[in-house]
Amino acid sequence: MKNKLYIGLFAIVFVMGCSSSISFDEPVVPPEVGISDLIISEISTGVNTDDGDRNHYVELYNGTSAAVDLSDYAIGYHAVFDENTLTDWDFSNEDHFLILNALLDVNTAYVIASPIANATKVPSDIEWGTTSTSNANASIPLQLSGNSAIALLKKDADGTYTLKGTKYAIIDVFGDPNVARITASGSSSSRNNFNWTVAGETNVRNRTFWRKSDVMKPSTDWVTSKGEDPISSEWILTEDRAWDYSNVGKFTGF
Repeated sequence: MKNKLYIGLFAIVFVMGCSSSISFDEPVVPPEVGISDLIISEISTGVNTDDGDRNHYVELYNGTSAAVDLSDYAIGYHAVFDENTLTDWDFSNEDHFLILNALLDVNTAYVIASPIANATKVPSDIEWGTTSTSNANASIPLQLSGNSAIALLKKDADGTYTLKGTKYAIIDVFGDPNVARITASGSSSSRNNFNWTVAGETNVRNRTFWRKSDVMKPSTDWVTSKGEDPISSEWILTEDRAWDYSNVGKFTGF
């Protein structure tokens, strides 16, 4: 009995002497993981053909924690025509944007491909752009050869761009008409001889690009996103004319 009394007194003293307290009012919420919004995860450029195919496409990836309604998003296309003329994005031509409409599950990719892409190599969710295999007019989507900028837009009441009566804001880009290009190294082409540098590469007209797996949010800062070298860039790319379609539609990160 005496031992029990001592133990009880010790417990009372210990509790009364403790200066900290534990609150059970609110649960502890773990930090959010995953990507904050949709991103452009893969893209292919091609001023030359790949065994006769022009496999131009853009892949989006939902790395967030919930399914995403793509009807809140659109893809915009803006071609540039020289190295140094800088302009703002322009989607006044309805042919230069595509309003999306699907439900994209978590950890799932969505592919927008040119109608002239080889469907065996590039399985897609939707086709968009010209059906011409010979037209070198880069102003017509979806002709991607290193000088055509792609924007991912999202509905935003305060957005800058009006698409079919609805306001949108750009949230992610590949290319930017307000960033200067350079004359591409490599052989001359009647279709395009200038491009943005990406990861320090000076000829990116015939490549596959993948977004790095440590990119956790979309970005409108193309200068930072493209980087100055392979380390600083958010993108990994193949060698010239070494297109790789093995990851189309199933983003795994690199």
